[in-house]
Amino acid sequence: MYIVASHAPTEEKDEIQKNDFYEDLERIYMKAPKHDIKVVMGDFNAKVGKEPGLAPNVGKYSLHEETNNNGWRMIDFAITKNMAISSTLFQHKRIRKETWRSPYETTSNQTDHVMIDSRHATDILDVKSCRGADCGSYHYMVKIKYRQRISTVGKLSTQRSIKYNVENLKEGNNAKEYRNKIEELLQILPNTEDQQVGAAWEDINS
Repeated sequence: MYIVASHAPTEEKDEIQKNDFYEDLERIYMKAPKHDIKVVMGDFNAKVGKEPGLAPNVGKYSLHEETNNNGWRMIDFAITKNMAISSTLFQHKRIRKETWRSPYETTSNQTDHVMIDSRHATDILDVKSCRGADCGSYHYMVKIKYRQRISTVGKLSTQRSIKYNVENLKEGNNAKEYRNKIEELLQILPNTEDQQVGAAWEDINS
């Protein structure tokens, strides 16, 4: 797995700072090995809304109704990298969606998010905030339930292979019958002196 922990500029920061952040994020993301599972998480200071058309990459269980500027930037990053925003894919009560509360507890937002490759999106089984954990911050800890699914690639056979008990050939009568049968088959084979090795083997093998 390739995990990137991020802390984006707040909504009030200027466009240059925001652009610099996402340029750095993309540069670090592109360093990931091709076949690694990529996870990007952290405080994006992003509010993700419920606008139509976002469901395939975002889901419909966000805390917010409208997406702010940072939210659109994060969504654009997720779409261009074919990632799913897992933090808004699971249905929870409001208190399990809130990841940040203002110092005077008058405002609460969902600004901490988790993104993962869309082809591995089902590996994340749940994302929710843990309000009881004291981490010395206005942010709540975010808990991710993750189970990696490892695909096995192999050739599936529709026919059951037959296992021969070769030990029986060592027994008295069986060994004698086997030897006689081989000698009989060798006598009826055509003369292989002028044949190539491959052609001779084909005759014997048939």
